Amino acid sequence: MSIKQFNGEWVAREDRVRFRFNTSEGEDYSFWLTRRILQGLIAGAQHTAVKTLEKTHAPEVAQAVQAFQQQAVAQQANFQQNYQGAAQHPLGEEPLLVIGLVIHQQDEQTSVEFQLSIGQSVHIQMAQHVVQVMVTLLNKLQETAQWGVGLPDVTPMPVLGASATPPVVH
Repeated sequence: MSIKQFNGEWVAREDRVRFRFNTSEGEDYSFWLTRRILQGLIAGAQHTAVKTLEKTHAPEVAQAVQAFQQQAVAQQANFQQNYQGAAQHPLGEEPLLVIGLVIHQQDEQTSVEFQLSIGQSVHIQMAQHVVQVMVTLLNKLQETAQWGVGLPDVTPMPVLGASATPPVVH
């Protein structure tokens, strides 16, 4: 299953995120994500990305590279494009509650299994860039919900130029 587009909204009356995606195969999936599940999805995606980078970098460097890549994706993400629902709804049109997650890294692909309250699971595989777009969307949604479970704030380090006055230490 190849992801074509993501969509999400925080629904205040449910205090949940409605997360949707459609596929290049013309299928549309809709889920309810609780605060706990959304937190696990963001943290799990970040963890697998760092572990993959640790194969070629020191752990501290892998963490920094991953944070830089995520920040770059967040700056380039397009949240203005309208979501185009697909014609097929294999699990129905109503959102299903996600009660568990399993996230694995397989080579360059991240595999996510959404375990549903109806006893079924949906498996998707995504390239790292697609995972980062998904995490960016989910982070934006959790900020709207004010859940405080998203990505850590990354503040760019100030660059001291030649004309900058060095700090004074007393």
